[in-house]
Amino acid sequence: VVGGVPDRSQVYFTHSFVAPVTADTVAETSHGEAFASIVQRGHITGVQFHPEKSGEVGLRILRNFVESAADE
Repeated sequence: VVGGVPDRSQVYFTHSFVAPVTADTVAETSHGEAFASIVQRGHITGVQFHPEKSGEVGLRILRNFVESAADE
């Protein structure tokens, strides 16, 4: 569990684009091949999926974004 998000949680993807796994990858997903599902560099974070359509897990991820920004 990281930030209240259990390992192997499922989120909602709606496209077939795959970002490469790099040093900035903080979470990766495998669907035929491994790809970056969350990347972060400094204070910038990006996700490949739709947290707003990902149920409780997505809400937790969005809360983590808000709490992280509030800590700055």
